[in-house]
Amino acid sequence: MAIGERIAVLRRAKAGADEMGDPVYEWSSETVEGALVRPVQPSEVDDSKRPEGWAASWSIALPKEYTASCAPLAHSRVALVGRGMPEDPDTALRTVGSPSRTIPCPTRWDVILEAVEIHG
Repeated sequence: MAIGERIAVLRRAKAGADEMGDPVYEWSSETVEGALVRPVQPSEVDDSKRPEGWAASWSIALPKEYTASCAPLAHSRVALVGRGMPEDPDTALRTVGSPSRTIPCPTRWDVILEAVEIHG
């Protein structure tokens, strides 16, 4: 029996510039098997301009097999593919901060990535 679920880590990289000289970015996707995904208590968005807004946070543990060779995760996005979320940067969860590896780590998962989705 496999432990964890399939997610996609989405990263953007500069692909050039448009006719006005502004940077153009492209997104790439990496599939990660065996991630442990845990929702954290949702909360209301504390902003008077968003009276119906709410935020949901997620804690995602990444397996060592992935994090041993992956690029930094700051500014990436995460799609919960195993839960039916499309690999679309516009709808994917946004990562929070830049996680670091736990060394030494006695378990199969050595990085805890925090991600958030905001609605309203």
